[in-house]
Amino acid sequence: MLLIAVLLFSASMAIPALHTSKWKDLIQGAALGLTLAGIISIITLIIDYLRETKKGF
Repeated sequence: MLLIAVLLFSASMAIPALHTSKWKDLIQGAALGLTLAGIISIITLIIDYLRETKKGF
């Protein structure tokens, strides 16, 4: 998810046709949403991993 978010955000700034269109805001918003979803997924994976390691002791 994070890789796709980086690609979308980079594309919205690198492609000249998107730079001046209304699609730029939409693409950057989608990139932000994917970034937030990726961060939340990583945090939940870390929390689950820490809970499992505590059960073993």
